[in-house]
Amino acid sequence: MRISALLWVLLVACSPDTQDEPPVLPQEATAVGPIHFVEVAASVGLAWHHDNGISAQRHFPETMGGGGAFFDYDGDGDPDVYAVNGGPIVAGQGSEVSANGAPVNALFHNDDGHFTKVDAGLSHPGIGMGVAAADYDLDGDLDLYLTNFGPNTLLRNDSGTFADIGAAAGVDDGRWGTSCAFADYDLDGDLDLYVANYVAYDPQASGAERIPYMADYQSHRGQAPPSYPHPDSFSGQSDLLYRNDNGEGFVDVSAAARIEAGGKGLGVVFADYDRDGWPDVYVANDAMRNSLYRNSQDGTFRETAALAGVGYGLDGQMEAGMGVDWGDYDADGFLDLTVTNFQAEPNALYNLDGTFFTAATFDAGVGLPSLPLLAFGTQFFDPDLDGDLDLFAANGHVLDNVELIDQSTSYGQRNLLLRNDGGRFADVSATAGPGFDLQRVSRGSAVGDYDMDGDPDLLVFNSGQPLSLLRNDSGHGNHWITVRLVGADGNPNGIGARVTAHSGDLVQTRELRGSRSYLSQSQLHVSLGLGHRSQLDDIEVRWPSGRIERFGPFAGGQVLILIEGEGVSAQPSP
Repeated sequence: MRISALLWVLLVACSPDTQDEPPVLPQEATAVGPIHFVEVAASVGLAWHHDNGISAQRHFPETMGGGGAFFDYDGDGDPDVYAVNGGPIVAGQGSEVSANGAPVNALFHNDDGHFTKVDAGLSHPGIGMGVAAADYDLDGDLDLYLTNFGPNTLLRNDSGTFADIGAAAGVDDGRWGTSCAFADYDLDGDLDLYVANYVAYDPQASGAERIPYMADYQSHRGQAPPSYPHPDSFSGQSDLLYRNDNGEGFVDVSAAARIEAGGKGLGVVFADYDRDGWPDVYVANDAMRNSLYRNSQDGTFRETAALAGVGYGLDGQMEAGMGVDWGDYDADGFLDLTVTNFQAEPNALYNLDGTFFTAATFDAGVGLPSLPLLAFGTQFFDPDLDGDLDLFAANGHVLDNVELIDQSTSYGQRNLLLRNDGGRFADVSATAGPGFDLQRVSRGSAVGDYDMDGDPDLLVFNSGQPLSLLRNDSGHGNHWITVRLVGADGNPNGIGARVTAHSGDLVQTRELRGSRSYLSQSQLHVSLGLGHRSQLDDIEVRWPSGRIERFGPFAGGQVLILIEGEGVSAQPSP
């Protein structure tokens, strides 16, 4: 989409004549709710600044990076933080540099809610993009896979110190990697790896060969200002599926598994959306049809996005898919889907009723608040612990000088928080505390309970700016349970397990996965809000192995550790 057309599209999309039933949001959107977030990054030791390597050449990767992770690298029970840095495409000086002059990534150890930077072999000097965490080698600690503009790598955790083994493990692909995710797609007991690749961008190509986003500016107003290129200027690069061979290494099975060639992948998320016990995968592609790979249970996938109704926008158009997540927002037991998009393309919400996906973008109140914004990271989560899933989107434009052509928007933007009220969302960003007053160039986002108080906090990675840690200070008095899973047979964190929890009239369905959103990894646990209910009556876990176990009842306000085939370990709330 040409940037000069965005304002026209926005006005048409918001016109009452274009909607059969315009969303009725004003009263809901201005209502004061119990959600309250405060920015605390610098005060808790996360004083870290992303380097996007911005240059006069406007190299494409400069504006797309910014991911990271909430993950417990040392196994002490609380989530640590890993921040992925970018850097100049041409060698130069960054905010913090390695011996060869490139900005480096950073690991921060969490000690009772305060973070200290540590050197654990993770200061990788590549042009970083995204990250995923899993115990791929079954040694009891979480390893990291890192995507780059350039060779990716696998960082093996050896008791708190990491070794770069990407080449030895066969996963050092040299294309432009973006989001990535671990899952046991073939149910053989070990965790495999999906890697999305973006476009074939050559920084040595002449600027005249790269159509910029502001291409129409020159014809209307004269000389166009410097601009980043448009994804339509480049061919897509095929995604990768690596099969884990018992923790000894990985094999590229992309072609054999029927992963399509030539996508422009940015967001990746696994989920068993059809409830057949096998993980499926959804990929958000930029300016192309999105991909839904349904697991055929024989080592292959069938691409079904268009048939399922989740490949295109509301009018059948290709959109700029960025971030993705699955979540049962309407509590019917089926996982629904959200995809973030470009300015003037509403963030998509697809409702699954068990058989078909229905576009619920405007009917559920997601479309209108998201239209003026350019969104990347996203997640379903329950910040007010009332038992239903709210929706977050991290926003920021891709053009650092967008105001020159479109004064309706800005480079830095406020993030979006939509509160779920009975399956319909209300924009509560303006009343969600000072953490949502910030206007930054946000990209990746992750959820985790860094201060161990039972409610989920938000970690947001900003391009060329400090990262944001938004502490959840809602103080609503609602009850909660946090569930940590210990799986057997090659999946020690239970990635892919489905949890169904009952508390009185409240039924919650969740699936454990860390990699979602955009370029980012969330904490590997399941957070359950109970609202006013003080007890969780029972919880059913369907493990990736196929085993089904039931536990409970449990009093609220505690962390449950559920061990496949063994039982329950409960620790009181701190």
